[in-house]
Amino acid sequence: MIVRRFDTVLAATRIGIRLAASYLSAGIVLHAVTAIEVLIIAALAHILGAHPWRSAMLLAMGLIALFTQLDARSRYQEFKQTRDQLMRHGPDRRIFRPLAASRCQRDAALAAARQLGCKAACRAYFSAAGYRWYHLLPDFLKTHPRILVSARFWRKTFFAPTYCPKQECCSESDRL
Repeated sequence: MIVRRFDTVLAATRIGIRLAASYLSAGIVLHAVTAIEVLIIAALAHILGAHPWRSAMLLAMGLIALFTQLDARSRYQEFKQTRDQLMRHGPDRRIFRPLAASRCQRDAALAAARQLGCKAACRAYFSAAGYRWYHLLPDFLKTHPRILVSARFWRKTFFAPTYCPKQECCSESDRL
C-alpha cells in the first residue's frame, strides 16, 4: 500500500518535472526576460524607498512581467500544438513556416522539435529562411507596427486558448 502511494507520487513528480521543463523550454527568452524584470523590480523597490512614485513604478513593472508571462503561456500552447503536428506529420516546412516570424514562436517550435528528435530539420528551416539567434523582434513590427493595438494581436499573443493535444485528453496539468 505504501509502495503504491510512493510510486504514484514519484510518477506524478516526474510528470510535473517534464511539464515544467517543457513550459520553460517553450518560452526560454520570455522566462529570462521575466527573471530580469523581477530583479529590476526588486532593485527599484530598494532604491526608491519611500518615494511617492514607488508604487506606480513597481505596478507598471509588475504589469510588464505579467504580460511577459502571458506571452510565455501562449507560446506553450503553440509548443503543444506544434508537437502534436510533428507527431502526426513529421518535420515539415508547412508546420514551421507560420512560426518563423517571431523569436518566441521559433523557440516554441524548436522546443517541440527537440522533444521529438527533429530539431535539426527545424533549425535548418529557420536558418534557410534567414533567421539567426539575434533576430529578436517579430517581423511584423517592421512592416505593420500598428498591429500592436489590434485585438487580434492581443488575443493571439497574450490570451491564446488552451490547446489539448490530440493523443491525450486534457487534464488539469495541461491547462497551464
